[in-house]
Amino acid sequence: MAEPALANEEETKTEYVKLISSDGFEFTIHREAAMRSGTIKNMLSGPVQFRESLENVIPFHDIKAVILEIVCRYLYYKWQYEGSVTEIPEFKIDPEMVLETLMTADFLDC
Repeated sequence: MAEPALANEEETKTEYVKLISSDGFEFTIHREAAMRSGTIKNMLSGPVQFRESLENVIPFHDIKAVILEIVCRYLYYKWQYEGSVTEIPEFKIDPEMVLETLMTADFLDC
């Protein structure tokens, strides 16, 4: 009987990914949402076994929490509206955060 519980625990473990900002904040998001970033997708499921793919934890030493939070919100937004045939609402970002967010999005390929 212990096997199904263990399998469930492993499924839950890989269902989420933890992203850690440069200032130590942790964001736990669905793996499927995280895979909307090309860079994160390569880290988690590329041909090379990165440590991140084994631990489901990705530290970002150059991304502050305030920007990583916006990125996480965008990954969920992208996941939710991917393939949508209806009008997609605007994704709003504070004007003072736009430049740094765009540079981070470019790095993360999302």
